[in-house]
Amino acid sequence: MRLGIVSAVFLGHSATTLAWVAPNSRVSTGVRSGISSLRMSSDEFCVGVLGDLHIDPRKMEDYEVGRSQWLPIIGDATASHGNVAICSLGDLGESKNCDHNPANPSELFAGTTICHETAADFLGSFGVPYEVIGGNHDLEGIDEFATDEENLELFLRAHNKPTPNFMREIADKTLLVGLSSTVFRDAKYTSHEVTVDAEQMKWFEQTLVDHPADDGWKIFVFTHAPPNGSGLRVLQENHVVNGCCWLNHSNDAECRKFIELVREHRCIKGWFSGHFHLGQDYQDSITFPTI
Repeated sequence: MRLGIVSAVFLGHSATTLAWVAPNSRVSTGVRSGISSLRMSSDEFCVGVLGDLHIDPRKMEDYEVGRSQWLPIIGDATASHGNVAICSLGDLGESKNCDHNPANPSELFAGTTICHETAADFLGSFGVPYEVIGGNHDLEGIDEFATDEENLELFLRAHNKPTPNFMREIADKTLLVGLSSTVFRDAKYTSHEVTVDAEQMKWFEQTLVDHPADDGWKIFVFTHAPPNGSGLRVLQENHVVNGCCWLNHSNDAECRKFIELVREHRCIKGWFSGHFHLGQDYQDSITFPTI
């Protein structure tokens, strides 16, 4: 199997499988009970993994440059086999005022309607389907929305997502699976903890059960923050001490659950995350956890 994945934890379950942890035209399809498939010609595929975009609408020329660097790769893969998609790891907008709302000069851009519509336009401009998951800043439209539920509804609508999670069959028996953070205002401790809710966790566990490695399934997981136990470099003075470093950080049992699932289900070949803004220019930006 030849992979075209850009950016990420190597899990090393198979000598023939390559994956990385790190950091959709609106034709993206996220489903709880089904799979959205691209045109398939083989088990080859190409996935462009985009870390924390934190879009500032005043600086879109930077994003245009970045997209121009991706397009030749996407074009070659589309011509070669057609199994191509973009996956955004969340945190789509800048968490500060970006001169986007003259009526409220103190409003943060992140999490607003204009933020998600701008991000959807950008992600949809690559010419291939995209998937997106919610990070800790994607429900931060606190001046526009009174509740997490209202903000989440906007996030889903803007990106044409029926649910916060997604599953896409990118190639033969190869799944891209994403889980979103769905709590901001209602967080028990810090609002910037990346929290995957119980409904998504139940769906995720069942997805793993339904697609065992023994049947040839390969699963690549996408979340905004990494699971505890991944071995990725973290920021002690920021995310660790504030309880927003790993998925479901403040709940010990839930925090452990993710890496336990990795150890139990050999179908998981890689786990991509963002959150730390550290790039990939250091040794432990890509890890191979001991299983």
